[in-house]
Amino acid sequence: METNIKPWLWQTLAVLLSLFLALIVVDKLYAVYQDFHPSVSKNTISMAADGKASAAPDLATINIGVISSGSTAKQVQDDMTAKANSITDFAKQQGIDPKDITTSNFSVSPTYDYQNGKNTINGYQGNQSITVKVHGVDKSTDTLSKILGGAATNGSNQIQGVSFSFEDPDNLKQQARLMAVAKARANAQDLASASGLTLGKVISISEGSSNIPGPIPYGISPGVAADVKSLPTIEPGSQDVTVTVNVTFEIK
Repeated sequence: METNIKPWLWQTLAVLLSLFLALIVVDKLYAVYQDFHPSVSKNTISMAADGKASAAPDLATINIGVISSGSTAKQVQDDMTAKANSITDFAKQQGIDPKDITTSNFSVSPTYDYQNGKNTINGYQGNQSITVKVHGVDKSTDTLSKILGGAATNGSNQIQGVSFSFEDPDNLKQQARLMAVAKARANAQDLASASGLTLGKVISISEGSSNIPGPIPYGISPGVAADVKSLPTIEPGSQDVTVTVNVTFEIK
């Protein structure tokens, strides 16, 4: 049995199928457009605000240096190793975890004397740096002061610096962020009320900038020996973490 379908019916089906496929393509393109161009109410108000959280730094990082010189590279290396080991052992005796003690630099190089038009080696100089982290300095700086003094009496002739920072800066940053958002809302509310408008929902929000303070330096010049009693009291003080946010609100 043969089924005869007229040509015009095939043409109609083809047109309908083409329209259906075209609608699918348009729908997909519109969805992509919406993803990249989210709709924003024309009646909006934007506000930028800063939030600040203050706290005493709870982590101190000390960079302790040993500079040594001698007639041979081995003599210099042995001298530095003995002093570095003495400093490391002293830090451990103060309760510092071995994982918080790191050798951050070690070098031995020749020194030269220029005579008769040429350089000749007249000795060697070595430089070694040890990084020590001291936790809980917001509660007490006793251990920090002891290590600074003990480093000098155990062979260090250069305290390259002490940096104060936070164990968990993200926690302070989140506090500052929440304060910034609350301030932005309050300021936007005041502005909307003054204009006879009603503040609506948040349309968009972004973080403009944030600031976590850098290290506070403290140092002892090379060659200056010191003990615990001669060291000044080290105070970490208080540092501010600030965050800026930009918030857009709907207004009615």
